[in-house]
Amino acid sequence: MNISHLLFVVATFVLIIAACSPGFHTPPGPTAIPPIPVSPTGAAEAYPLNTPSPPAVPTATKPQALRFSDFYPGDASTVTRIIVTSTNGQRYVVEGRAIAAFLDLMDSLIFSRLPVQVAPHLPYQYQVDLYQGEEPTLQMDFQGGMVGIHRVYYSLDTDVGEYLAGLVQDAPQLVTYYRLRLELSTTARAARVTAHTQFTRFLVTVRQMGTQGDPARHGANVHSVWVGQEEGSDHVTVTADYVVTSRGLLFQPVPSRFEQRDEGTSVLRVYNVGGEEPELLQEVHHSGATPLDFSLDLGVLAGRPPLEGQIPARPQKMLWAYYYPWYYADGWDTAILQDQPLMGYYGSDSRAAIEQHIAQAQGAGIDGFISSWWGPGSYTDENLPTLLDVAQERNFRVMINFELLGDAGQPRPEVEILAWLRYAMSEYGDHPAYMRVDDKPAFVIWASSTVSNDTWGNIRTQLRAEGLDAFLLAQFAGEWPTLDSLDLFDGLYQYNILNVMHSNDQVDMLCRVYASTGRAVRYHPLLMDTPTLRLWAATVQPGYDDHLIPGRTTPILDRQDGALYRATFDAALQSDPDWIFITSWNEWWEHTYIEPSELYGDQYVQITRVCAERWKNGGGEQ
Repeated sequence: MNISHLLFVVATFVLIIAACSPGFHTPPGPTAIPPIPVSPTGAAEAYPLNTPSPPAVPTATKPQALRFSDFYPGDASTVTRIIVTSTNGQRYVVEGRAIAAFLDLMDSLIFSRLPVQVAPHLPYQYQVDLYQGEEPTLQMDFQGGMVGIHRVYYSLDTDVGEYLAGLVQDAPQLVTYYRLRLELSTTARAARVTAHTQFTRFLVTVRQMGTQGDPARHGANVHSVWVGQEEGSDHVTVTADYVVTSRGLLFQPVPSRFEQRDEGTSVLRVYNVGGEEPELLQEVHHSGATPLDFSLDLGVLAGRPPLEGQIPARPQKMLWAYYYPWYYADGWDTAILQDQPLMGYYGSDSRAAIEQHIAQAQGAGIDGFISSWWGPGSYTDENLPTLLDVAQERNFRVMINFELLGDAGQPRPEVEILAWLRYAMSEYGDHPAYMRVDDKPAFVIWASSTVSNDTWGNIRTQLRAEGLDAFLLAQFAGEWPTLDSLDLFDGLYQYNILNVMHSNDQVDMLCRVYASTGRAVRYHPLLMDTPTLRLWAATVQPGYDDHLIPGRTTPILDRQDGALYRATFDAALQSDPDWIFITSWNEWWEHTYIEPSELYGDQYVQITRVCAERWKNGGGEQ
């Protein structure tokens, strides 16, 4: 035995003696729950969470193998729900058959009490609380291959972190919040109330609930609420409900501005919608053209009981790229090209080209193509079956990008939209490679806001009457989008980041818009009569340059050797998206492609691969 080995043995012996001595104290664990009594066998005895316990018994020097039944000797089948809290404080509800699966896993584990009781340096990854009815019965704090049960720590023979991550992914999120109602009335031409952007973090999402009178203009977003009429003197009102949450912060007064156009009087009434009847919290009156600055007092909510609601389980993370199957092998317009495909000019009807595209995309971590589609009988329609068949062979997904605008840039008429959707759902919706969400075929609707909500309502009603239903994503617009379309559509996306930012130095604006819009979409089910999934898709883009296309005057976004692409990925990830859309795989005319090219090689495919791995492995905002 060498000297270093001898010193190690001596140090280990001293540490064990210290751990067993009366003077050794266990540091406090990650929860405030007192130590659990320990039986002579070394097993922790179950007891109600609110029952005091005697001091902890010194630990044994030899780890002792225990089973889950030693901690939960009662009937585990009486567990009615499980609440899982992640490190970031988000809570998830596990119910039904998932409870049995979790308990089966616990029954299969071996718990070995650590010989030296030292709390982990990191906070728990997941805190798991078991309930019988409304009564908590057991709390477990998981960190890597270790679990703490009432400040007694055990190693596990299996690291259950990945399992718990999957459990959370498939579970609804439990949210504590307040529902604030803003009722804005005016007899003037128009009135608007706007919250200071710095404090909109408290106003998570919004839903317009209705109007009174005959307003010509009305709306609401997480930033403001407004109502107006063609001529003054009539009384018009708009009502909007907001989800308000402190998100771990103290409620503060929200600086706001009350504006009015022309003569008349306006009033803002603020209600807490939490009991049997809305409670009036604040009333603000305004008249005249001079803006009125005031504070929206959220502090009064601290004395009211909050609501508790669930956000439906989120879909699997997926990375998509817009795909354009409109190229003819001999039809590439080189006069407006700044680059060309590395594989050479191809026809979109070529199976070999499609196979190569899908293989390259999968190598970059892309899960599916959003295929441009110009209706029944079009060239893009003729090429779609081949794209779907190749995708099926490679476990790839496809969904349609519904080109809503005609050649003249005008939206298609209602009867044509209805006919096209009916055809697409019947012809492609059941294909194994076609994307389905909640068992409904998914469609991305380009320029959806050019058709009124009333028309979309008619279309959806008619399709459902025929036994057809779809998962439709609407395109949002502007820095502070309204969310009215979420009453009719299943989620929001953006195609071109130029609809948000207008130059390369405005990425910060893209970050803010993505964060607020993504949050608003995700929490919107809390304001629905029946909470239903609303999906947020954030778009990333390498650049934009269409200046060679005659008649185009769109701003140019320089690629900056990949820097812009990475920055848009960062903005997307910070918004915690369900899906990410890449604009685009092969839109060569607008210079948004990431397909390998003569100028860039596979640079953008490689950037995509790195960013995809980062996102799917847990990177970005959580």
